[in-house]
Amino acid sequence: MEKLKNGFEAENPGLIDSIISQFALDINSLHGIKHWRRVAEIGNYLAKHTGADIEVVNLFAYLHDSKREDEYEDLWHGKRASIFVEELYNKKPFDISKSQLDKLLFACEHHSNSNVKSNDVTIQTCWDADRLDLHRVGTIPKKEFLNTDFAKQDEVIELWGQVV
Repeated sequence: MEKLKNGFEAENPGLIDSIISQFALDINSLHGIKHWRRVAEIGNYLAKHTGADIEVVNLFAYLHDSKREDEYEDLWHGKRASIFVEELYNKKPFDISKSQLDKLLFACEHHSNSNVKSNDVTIQTCWDADRLDLHRVGTIPKKEFLNTDFAKQDEVIELWGQVV
């Protein structure tokens, strides 16, 4: 595995290795580790302003796209990710409450379906962190697909577009 890039990876090397070892795509693909790290970075930034549960946000960052089988029209990758989360949870490579698990499962399963909504700020923050990284594929995130008032600010959208 390449050099650890952040505190979450440093604190959870076994979990990170488990995720990487089963990832079907190239680890440096559009939905690979660089994206996971960026979603974690954005999620940590957002959570400071939204009050989201940072543990769930970090787990989401590394798990939400971990079961992708292709880069484009993989409609079921969120569902597969939520199943993977449950499998990992039962093996205990991370320790979260049942409430945190429920949020993580819902966030992973539905992250790519903009028709699904949640009133939970942690789930909203997870989804916003992922969507604010759309700049990496040349797409400017649209406010109507963001969830938190903080993420919808022009300055926030522009900030994460500049950091690509």
